[in-house]
Amino acid sequence: MNRRHRDERGAVAVMVGLLSVVLLSIAALGVDLGNAWAQKRQVQAGSDLAVEAGAGVKGANLPASSTVHSCAYGAAGALQTDQSVNDIASYLASQAYPAQTGGAYSSMLANLPSQLTDCNTANGEVVYGNPSFSAGAWHVTFNKNQLSLISPPKTVDFGLAGIMGFHSTNVAGVSTIEIKSPKFSALPFYAFSGCDYGPQTLQQPNNGHSAAQVMLYAPTNTNNAVLTSISPISYPVDTTGSQVEPLVINGSNLTGVTQVGFFEPGNAIPGPAPVTIDTTKFTINSDTKITIPDIPDQTRGVAGVQEFWYIRVMKNGQWSTYSVDNNGDVQNSPVLTIGDPPLLCGQGSSSGNFGTLLLSHAGYTGWDSVGAANVALGLTNSLAVYPSGGPADGTCSSAQSTTVLWNTDGTNCVDTDTGMSSSVATGGFIGKGSSAVGGNQYLLKPDNGATKCANGGTSEATTVVLGQSINNDTLTCFFLSSTTHVADVDSSTYSGGPLISDAIYSSPRFAYVPVLKVQPANGGSNKYQIIDFRACFITDQPGSAVKGDAPSATNGIITDNNGVSSVEVIFLNPDALPNPPVKNGTINYIGSGPKIPLLVN
Repeated sequence: MNRRHRDERGAVAVMVGLLSVVLLSIAALGVDLGNAWAQKRQVQAGSDLAVEAGAGVKGANLPASSTVHSCAYGAAGALQTDQSVNDIASYLASQAYPAQTGGAYSSMLANLPSQLTDCNTANGEVVYGNPSFSAGAWHVTFNKNQLSLISPPKTVDFGLAGIMGFHSTNVAGVSTIEIKSPKFSALPFYAFSGCDYGPQTLQQPNNGHSAAQVMLYAPTNTNNAVLTSISPISYPVDTTGSQVEPLVINGSNLTGVTQVGFFEPGNAIPGPAPVTIDTTKFTINSDTKITIPDIPDQTRGVAGVQEFWYIRVMKNGQWSTYSVDNNGDVQNSPVLTIGDPPLLCGQGSSSGNFGTLLLSHAGYTGWDSVGAANVALGLTNSLAVYPSGGPADGTCSSAQSTTVLWNTDGTNCVDTDTGMSSSVATGGFIGKGSSAVGGNQYLLKPDNGATKCANGGTSEATTVVLGQSINNDTLTCFFLSSTTHVADVDSSTYSGGPLISDAIYSSPRFAYVPVLKVQPANGGSNKYQIIDFRACFITDQPGSAVKGDAPSATNGIITDNNGVSSVEVIFLNPDALPNPPVKNGTINYIGSGPKIPLLVN
């Protein structure tokens, strides 16, 4: 008994010894693998930061050029000269050598761009797309909006695990960043290149014919004064009010003139009341000549406002007669041009000067109901910019590989219709009529008062149209400065900083409209490329309007006995707008405008 007990005790000792070696080896391997895992996390974090640096400030280095090189992993390789590659190299070198001095740092910085673009994923690679690893190899499909880094590997040496034959391992990170666009409200309408800035009017179609027409305040006034010309016919914008700018009016029957008026044109309705000067500000030299020593300066709203100003004179309490000929030219009202005002395309056109997108909407049939649903409820899919290299005539078709047709996200090729039906506008904007839809109709007053544009900014501005209470924001309510004019923010030439508060993005009168490459042909069956998006605001405020100015009686929504007959918008320069807050999510990058870089892998 005792002998057997001693023998068993010896066996246990041997087993404990053997198991101790195994347990210590496993523990050593666990420690080393834990260290490798921690190093892997550190490398991944560095890879994320490196690819963020590669995207540039606010995604400035994306989208990528279509010029890439092909490797075994696909035709998505970045070029050594790409700014994104050099920014990634700079970040990686600065992390390896924080002091950023010395030969080792300079050598790494010089060699990394070629190393990251040599088609060898084993030593790190920069690509455009989201890499995936399968069947022992990397695969990348080109996506110009995505930048990825397969980071250079880092060797992690093992310690105690060496006794089991495991000496080291390589760890690397894989990171992908993509530029997105803020989710925005897009109206189912279009503008076209060359007519995508300044005031525009969407009206009911009238047999597809356009009758260009300038509409001025007091259109029925008349007197016997004849205005033949002015000299000069244009001035640069005077923002200081300090220049002396004499203006001469030539004509006949000018004796007895009591006021000279500078008129801004309206779109679907007569324009606003004129800026006027009385006899203390001008001299009647003779029956045929009036001299104005200094045209109204910025504070009085003419010389400092980019605009076409139509001149009329008052006699016996009536403004001089004006008319519009068959070519759309204004007679008996010479035009004074200040600065470089936006072109009004087909102003007053009976068919409208921008039109409707023919986009379906789930649950609705008939184009009037579908159109109203798209206005009131929003588009069911996102729109995007057509890639460069499409047909020069601005058309597109399903036969082209770059075409995305409705109803797919990223639609860049659209069908169109001239103008807009009253049923679409009335049902979509106001929520009235046979085409009215449920939900939060586009201009119906939001329940929570989305914007504060009334009573000193303490409540929402509203008005009643067709018995319906709707939002009545003005564009100028959102101006940051009291000296900014509407003409400053709707000009295609503006290139300064933001002039508008980001509160505008909460207004139901603010939206985006896709811009087509060409003006669609009336009655055509073609589809057209979207080349840009233009922010717009529903209003008829004139170019001279400033912060604090009240809206007109219609504020861009014109009605008749049948409902809404026209909608007036002002297209805005993107530089005048601030970056939008990302509060409604993001969509695929639309090809222009603000970029939101997001890590997606």
